[in-house]
Amino acid sequence: MTDIILDCDPGHEDFFGLMLALANTDKVNIKAISTTVAYQTVENVQRNAMKALTLLGRTDIPVAHGAAKPLVEPFGLADNWREFTGLDGADFPEPGFAPSELSGIELMAKTLREADAPMVIAISGPVTNVALLLAAHPELHDKIEKIVLMGGAINTGNRYPGVEYNFSIDPEAAKIVVNSGVPVVMITRDLTEQGVITAETVAKMRAVDNPVAQVAADLMAHYGDYSGTAPVVLNDPEVIAYLIDPTMFSGVDYYVDVETQGQLTRGHLVVDQHHMTGKQSNATLMTTLDNDKFVDLILSSLTAY
Repeated sequence: MTDIILDCDPGHEDFFGLMLALANTDKVNIKAISTTVAYQTVENVQRNAMKALTLLGRTDIPVAHGAAKPLVEPFGLADNWREFTGLDGADFPEPGFAPSELSGIELMAKTLREADAPMVIAISGPVTNVALLLAAHPELHDKIEKIVLMGGAINTGNRYPGVEYNFSIDPEAAKIVVNSGVPVVMITRDLTEQGVITAETVAKMRAVDNPVAQVAADLMAHYGDYSGTAPVVLNDPEVIAYLIDPTMFSGVDYYVDVETQGQLTRGHLVVDQHHMTGKQSNATLMTTLDNDKFVDLILSSLTAY
């Protein structure tokens, strides 16, 4: 079993990550959750995490929100996202517990200090909180076994051409994390495009007779367009899926960095695929995903509730 700290921005995709983790506690044990600013204010994202945990029956896990804005650029909530909660289309209970009194960064630091062995930090949102943790607490670097994150893109992008959303929110933070010296496993946007959910999969979710599965189906029905114009993918649960069953992935070690200055490429993940820099690899990039195993894991995990 792997003890983890989850830094996330729930979101329907993060709901699936939480669901996977809490259905597979023999493989993954969430000790603390910090939430980060992304598509909504950090307070609303924290509330989403607490709603999800209440539905999943795990109000014992401490939740704290971290930084309210990226390291350099101000955070502006897009006008067309102001009514977007991230958990739309499904009925969630109100939070059944109070958030931690600590900040997200200090909750992570406390959890690491108290751990008997190095822990994994899993990130499924912008990486601002973890960058701040690494900068503020260098004495805790040795307490981090590795960082597994969803972020960056090699050949694609979903915010700008060549720029993935999480890294685009805070490129400076992403640069700090990948150059921290802590081992990093990256689930890039290229990889998550292989995590396809079909209308048939949603129907199988709906056929599972419990409230969690019904919420999962409702979320996917709301956020997915299954008309065939483009595949419906889940970008965040792969982080937890990797920790549960890494055999469904394959990857390659590369030297990587993050562009912070480019007018068109700010937030772009630079990958030395042909070893042109002569620099030693600092990240393992997952490149392939067995989608059948991924979907089977989601469906089997839903039956656990």
